[in-house]
Amino acid sequence: MDRKGTAENNIEAAAAPRRHTLRRIILGIVIFLLCAGLLFCYLNKVFSMGDADANRQTFKAFYAEPKDTIDVMYLGTSASNRYFINPLAYEEEGMTCFTIATMGMPMFFVPDLIDEVQKTQDPKLYIIEMRWLLKDRDLITDAHIRRVTDNLKYSSIKKDALDTAFAEMDGSKGMLGDIGENGLDYYIPILKYHGRLAEGSMSPGDFKLTATKNQTKGYVMSFNTTKQVNQFPGRVSKKREPLSDIAEHALDATLDKCDELTKDGDVQVLFVLSPYCCLKGQKPVFNTAFDKVRKRGYTVLDFNTPEMYEELGLDFDKDYYNSKHVNFIGAEKYTCYLTSYLKDHYDLPDHRGEAGYESWEDAFAAYEAYVSGGIDTIGVKAYRGGPVTTIKYRGKVLNKKEMEEMEEVKEEVLQERNEQDGVLEEAEQKQEEQEEQ
Repeated sequence: MDRKGTAENNIEAAAAPRRHTLRRIILGIVIFLLCAGLLFCYLNKVFSMGDADANRQTFKAFYAEPKDTIDVMYLGTSASNRYFINPLAYEEEGMTCFTIATMGMPMFFVPDLIDEVQKTQDPKLYIIEMRWLLKDRDLITDAHIRRVTDNLKYSSIKKDALDTAFAEMDGSKGMLGDIGENGLDYYIPILKYHGRLAEGSMSPGDFKLTATKNQTKGYVMSFNTTKQVNQFPGRVSKKREPLSDIAEHALDATLDKCDELTKDGDVQVLFVLSPYCCLKGQKPVFNTAFDKVRKRGYTVLDFNTPEMYEELGLDFDKDYYNSKHVNFIGAEKYTCYLTSYLKDHYDLPDHRGEAGYESWEDAFAAYEAYVSGGIDTIGVKAYRGGPVTTIKYRGKVLNKKEMEEMEEVKEEVLQERNEQDGVLEEAEQKQEEQEEQ
């Protein structure tokens, strides 16, 4: 071998260890970055909304549903998931309905939630609750946003939902006025929730990435579900008052999405306002919203009228746990009425006894077990409208005489309030007639 060849071989031999070392360095860097990435992903899951959170459990349950098994999707606020008992609808008529709802969920999330649902399900009907439309931009909090966006899977839809929230909050004078400038922690949960460890709010399930799921297809059962606190019936009005800017924009965007969804005739949409104790000035806002929805060709069921109270058989002394939510007795009345309505007006299949739908039977069994103890009225039990011998009022158990006195006062207040409302309605109607002339 000549000298040139020998020199080249010597150079090659000398370079080989260096190349081997370089490969090891590069491989080490790749492994380190991979491990760091996996650790980062794990910590983001650990330091997020807690596993015990009811909203998280609802989303986990939805994502676990088999593809194309849900025929009805119910979207809205807690006025949805405390009212419609999905397993009971299945037990009664074989309907597979699932509720995605969070407390105070802004309606501007509905279009993105519809897109998220459509990825894995093909519902024949969407039910949209309208209670949120009383909100103003300044009343929306960080929790109202996170209950939805923190629980959406990472995708372009989650980004769209956050972009929508940031845009809608622009100009807010409330706690989210600067959300667009400080929104990174909405994408990276650990930036928001790392303090949970110091607060002591972490559970072993959080570190194990336990995915506890809602057992009743989105209906939320809690200690409130079995409470009974008497209420006044809501105020009724035929007036119209404008929606806030953000509410009107959210309703318009939702209606546009509904138009897109229903254009081929395969999907239908129903808007509802579940029954609660409407305060003065609230019903006129809803009446304006009803007009907008009906003008676009969609049906609205307003359960906040004396006629609907009677149709449902609502008892404001027994069927509520606070002024905005029914207990399970009220929820059963609402569910049975709405289920019957859906059966009569929509072509929904009966899946009872069908293979692949056993989880709905399990969900009804879980519901039945939870409410089997009945309503707790300070140690006195009543089951599904049975006799109640005590009433709790502002933390005190009333005796028979106090109950009778309270009923008398209640009747007087209701009569006076209805008379005042009647006089105001008549005066406003006359004024409107004069203006028209």
